[in-house]
Amino acid sequence: MRAPIFIAELELTEPISDISLPAREDGQAYNGVRLLVRVRHVPVGYASLRPDALDAHSIATEVWSQLSSAINTRRASRGLGALANLPIQGIPPEEGLAEELTAHPLVTVVVCTRDRPEGAIVTLRGLAALQYEPFEVVLVDNAPVTDLTEKAARAEFGNDPRVRYVREPRPGLSCARNRGVAEAAGEIVAFTDDDVRIDPWWLDGIVRGFQQTEDVACVTGLIPSAQIDNTAQLYFDRRESWGTFCDRRVFDLTRNRDDSPLYPYSAGVFGAGANFAMTRSALKEVGPFDEALGAGSPCGGGEDLDMFMRVILAGLRLVYEPSAIVSHVHRSEFSELSKQMKSYGSGCTAALTAIVVNNSRARLELPPKIVNGVIRVFRISNQVREDPVLPSASGLMAREIGGMLLGPWLYFKGRRNLRRLAN
Repeated sequence: MRAPIFIAELELTEPISDISLPAREDGQAYNGVRLLVRVRHVPVGYASLRPDALDAHSIATEVWSQLSSAINTRRASRGLGALANLPIQGIPPEEGLAEELTAHPLVTVVVCTRDRPEGAIVTLRGLAALQYEPFEVVLVDNAPVTDLTEKAARAEFGNDPRVRYVREPRPGLSCARNRGVAEAAGEIVAFTDDDVRIDPWWLDGIVRGFQQTEDVACVTGLIPSAQIDNTAQLYFDRRESWGTFCDRRVFDLTRNRDDSPLYPYSAGVFGAGANFAMTRSALKEVGPFDEALGAGSPCGGGEDLDMFMRVILAGLRLVYEPSAIVSHVHRSEFSELSKQMKSYGSGCTAALTAIVVNNSRARLELPPKIVNGVIRVFRISNQVREDPVLPSASGLMAREIGGMLLGPWLYFKGRRNLRRLAN
């Protein structure tokens, strides 16, 4: 499906209604609709709809055609009977799929930002509307050039006791995240960015993930596309898998291994830094974020991937919980997207370099897996180049691969910079 694509949600415990596509400022018509289908806020999958069949009956018919198996499989796992079709009036709420939370611990949400007051305020507004209680928010302003973010946050949230503003003078996302952890009061510390849209039930999903099994150190969540208005956003949507999977997964070093030959060094399978949480005890065990990684460092990213790998290699568990949802606003300009893809590439290989440098097990396991990694990159590259709706894909993939080649050198450059600052 070509861009633009209208993004929407469908809650199956509510009556299904017609969808009216809004007029676009650029005058283009939407080429289709992508629905994230949920039952009691838990996603069961995506449905793609034609723009000329958006009445309630057509929506119900198409959703059932695409997702009936997933819906009934989920119901069977909860001891509920199969549905024969999708009623327009919705599924009874008592037949929903969400597990009740067994406890409601205090959660600290850390939002790191730098000179993006508009994005930070949008994220804070989303957090203020969360259904979960209790929680607090630590807004970390990372080496800002101006005080606009502080002024905006204090003007709108200065009387909200749940929101605290702190300024971290050392530049770099890892520095900001480490400062947020130091300021946190909750046993669970959740992390998100200033370019996302927060789902009202995000923290319910995060806590649900921690309650799935023992020794859960980290929970990641679903990151759907917030909008697909042009080809740049469509490329990112297809390139990254953050918003793809609607089934819960558990990862560890024993029974819950991914089938990738790179595991557990295929860090992208775990999730992304815009949507994850860790326990304070796990952060104490595995150590702080590597400050030679992340946005603001020479490599431009990778601190989240490094942390996910460290959790698994420490013998702890990571749970991917799809009901923990934040939507990501992708770059809409190809120039900005090109820079981002280069940083994603360099951050990926920088994180792999970091894990080899700092973990003895990785030093033994990872080098033999490099060939599999190279094969995987070229397979993805070929798939991207062959995509007929992404005319600029080959150039973007080349930028990402170029970043991958630079990643190890940039990581060591970041470590050298840290040593200089310490002296």
